[in-house]
Amino acid sequence: MKVLVSLAIPILLFFMAALLSPMVVVAQNGEEQTLHIDTAWVSEIPVVELTYDAARFNSDSFIPAKFTLYEADSISTYTCSVRQRGGTSLVYDKPNYAVKFYDEEGQKLDVRLLDMRKDNHWILDGMAMDHSKMRNRVSMDVWLASSRPPYHHELEPKAINGYHGRYVEVYANGGYMGVFCLMERVDRKQLKLKKYGINEDDGTPYLRGVLYKAINGKQTRTPYFYWNANEPDDASSYYDGVQGEYPDVHEGEPWSWQPLRKNIYFLCGYTGTYFSNNIGKRYDLPVFIDFVLFLDLLYAYDNVGKNYLCWFYDFNSGDLRLGVTPWDLDATWGLSVTGTRIAADTELSNKTNFNTRMSQHYRSYADTLAVRYAALRDSLWTETALCGYFDRYFDLLDHTGAWQRDQRRWENYYCKVRDMEPEQQFIHQWIHDRLAFLDKAYGYVPPQAISRVPTDPSPQSSPCYDLFGRRLASPRGLVIREGKITIER
Repeated sequence: MKVLVSLAIPILLFFMAALLSPMVVVAQNGEEQTLHIDTAWVSEIPVVELTYDAARFNSDSFIPAKFTLYEADSISTYTCSVRQRGGTSLVYDKPNYAVKFYDEEGQKLDVRLLDMRKDNHWILDGMAMDHSKMRNRVSMDVWLASSRPPYHHELEPKAINGYHGRYVEVYANGGYMGVFCLMERVDRKQLKLKKYGINEDDGTPYLRGVLYKAINGKQTRTPYFYWNANEPDDASSYYDGVQGEYPDVHEGEPWSWQPLRKNIYFLCGYTGTYFSNNIGKRYDLPVFIDFVLFLDLLYAYDNVGKNYLCWFYDFNSGDLRLGVTPWDLDATWGLSVTGTRIAADTELSNKTNFNTRMSQHYRSYADTLAVRYAALRDSLWTETALCGYFDRYFDLLDHTGAWQRDQRRWENYYCKVRDMEPEQQFIHQWIHDRLAFLDKAYGYVPPQAISRVPTDPSPQSSPCYDLFGRRLASPRGLVIREGKITIER
């Protein structure tokens, strides 16, 4: 019996080690090779293993695949399909993946991954152009923390005007692919927009919630909220740089471009008092104002005419306000779309025609922006807070070694290998300089600190004065001591 127990222990340890470092057998050059997936840091950065036919992998269509997620205390395997996703990111060797899950019968399967939402469609963002591997993630963290809730939040308290994400390391067909961010999508389900309805009388469908995505702002007008006289075709899911996301006209669902066009027409066609009094009935002004300031904070020039979504919650409710959601925020915080650096004092020109028209025709728009900017700077947009978002992720990628592994994997491919510390220092300095630039632009003055002094100052204490400059023998309340406003009790 003792012999059996002594043998059982090393056998058990062997299988536990195998669980932590699973083996993958792949065919390479006609020979089978055994590769090891490193899951040493899986409790902090989970591991995703994808298996698919690499020869068929493309950006146009999904192909069958297998998805395995290694977490600290579990391993989950799913049937899925994958395709390469992205626009300009397609030029990089490191891909972005779109992943869809299915059950054994081939039906859509909603899966909850890493404590995020339950859905069948997910994104693995490779962040190839961003050396920090976190600009997109930090930007959305800042947006979710600081933007005001959308106008329908009381009716839909679970609506999320953005997307969550978690860092993972990805292996594809046995090969290490680097650090990725597993992300939710912004869709009807995330925003809690109402599904289209069906008329009880004749069974015809009708619009309720609608979702649009600005994907091309170079040679088109609508993504900048300019009026386009050319009528759109409601049989098409594309118009003037905008993609129709929901409902799906190709599936026979009801669709129309007119709600978006009417709101842009109002923006471009009205002026004066009527504009000021009614623009809030057409646009979710608190969120749009936050959006304008947010783009300015990040210098998100690639999100001015594209890379955002706009939407209507429910036409049945009679609410015609347009909402807005940023998307794809990697060309930010001093980084261009080509990976070069942008000076922090660069002015963000053409902040969409919405901003231009509001500046021209909305009463006290400059003051509205300034007041909101000051409120954010006093709370959520301090230099310490913004740098802190980055520092938490830098620490995670550094102490787990994920940064270094990703850098080694893609050396001589899409970017030059850079040490982490200079990148972190650049972002810190850029945030410092950007805030100084915007403080001046929005007329922000930090509040004067009010300090407390002892109730009974000693005879050697400096003299006190009231707010009119008169010296006080027995100071109480707000006083001036050594040029600073203090409170004495």
